[in-house]
Amino acid sequence: MRFAIIIGAENYTHFSPTPFAHADSRLLYSTLTERCDYALQHTLLLNLAAEADEQPSEILAKIRQVVDNSSAGDTVLFYFAGHGHYSEGRAYLILPGTIPGAYETTALDLEDISRELRPQQRACFRIFDACHSGLDVRDDATGPDSKSFVRAVTHDASGWVTLAACREDEYSVSDPSVGQGVFTYYFSEYIRGRKPDEPVLPELLKVWITEKVFEHAKRLGYRQTPTLNASISGNLSLATRRADIRQTEPNSPPTAVAPDLVARIAELRKVPDMFDKAHLEKVLQCLIEASKQELEHQNHLGGVVSVSTPTSANNIPGGMHRDVVTFVQRLGLQPRHELVRWEEEEDVTVFGAAATLASPFPSRKRRYVEYHIWQPPDLPKSVAIIEIPGDSRCAPLVKVLLYALPLQLTTCLLVSSFREGWPPHERHLELLCHSYKILKPGISPEEAKTLAPFAAERTMEELRRCIASRVSQLEKELQE
Repeated sequence: MRFAIIIGAENYTHFSPTPFAHADSRLLYSTLTERCDYALQHTLLLNLAAEADEQPSEILAKIRQVVDNSSAGDTVLFYFAGHGHYSEGRAYLILPGTIPGAYETTALDLEDISRELRPQQRACFRIFDACHSGLDVRDDATGPDSKSFVRAVTHDASGWVTLAACREDEYSVSDPSVGQGVFTYYFSEYIRGRKPDEPVLPELLKVWITEKVFEHAKRLGYRQTPTLNASISGNLSLATRRADIRQTEPNSPPTAVAPDLVARIAELRKVPDMFDKAHLEKVLQCLIEASKQELEHQNHLGGVVSVSTPTSANNIPGGMHRDVVTFVQRLGLQPRHELVRWEEEEDVTVFGAAATLASPFPSRKRRYVEYHIWQPPDLPKSVAIIEIPGDSRCAPLVKVLLYALPLQLTTCLLVSSFREGWPPHERHLELLCHSYKILKPGISPEEAKTLAPFAAERTMEELRRCIASRVSQLEKELQE
């Protein structure tokens, strides 16, 4: 018999969201229970929500209940989509209510899960889609160490078959156009493509999805390579494909569109259109006024705060493009502006004697990554920049980007703060923090002002931390 525990964590109190984690867990659940030999009563789906505030002990009890029903020779599969973290020699799954710095008591310790999942004489599979961005950690400056988490779980070969969505030096990518994470999308597609009674062997699955995931992520401007690690010998199947169950009676006419989909479309058509030029310009103006006022109020380090004239997103400084594009894409947003990341590789040309020596070896590649932001001319001005001048000694120049980014039905208000002006890279923009708010239709433009206090406070906290480190360095230089 086969048993599965499928957990998704998408929205967090203290961390940035992991887009489509709940959709991914639901897709895997339906794939295993409808297309494979996983019974509904033996498959646990937990899509965790911040408001539910389930504690680690409660989740472990539910996992234990599933595993306790298994017997020798059974299969136990564990899947997690969300943030992972590694700290002080331990790997954690971050829950919606996990508090930064309090991982031992508010996150799921992977060792605790392992003890529950690994009774003797079971085939154990672990699948992790847990290397998402740690941007926008709201209550702590340090985000989850997802890279070390992936390294830990993929290097632990003690009785597991472990499949991770990416390598430790990569991020797991989602695609809003399919409404899924790329890894789980192809994981499920591979299973659905098997013939009835065909076993799903993890080695063959990994080979197939690696190519699909890599190419799909590349089209989105990223690199992603699924990773498999196993210490169990022999051909253990993760699942067995079964014949699809017909949902309609023979000879019954197919339904063109599901009734619930028709109702959902009707509800969306009732949503007021917020993409009136005057409305969006008012939103930006409210954000500018409130942010300038808050930064002036909280700035005790000198320098007169100034604001640029509102302009098009085309005029966002190039040094900001990477961080803005990365932030928007990792949130899984679909903007009306063009925010693009693309990646190219080219062979490194070697001349002379070096070419002769290098000929027996594979050619070296040089990778280029570019970022681009552009908005159509028919959309209103969406950007302004607030500057707080520095002194090039103790305080840097600070540039705060205010960006009213129109999405499909809503607007993402993004406040991104950068520092510039310290040697050795005086002209280099370095991200201090992102703050954001989704403004929904029917909401007054004045609501944009509520983001300003939060964004200003975070900006000044990060700035004070940078300046304190700089001052300590200068004082130490004088003492030596």
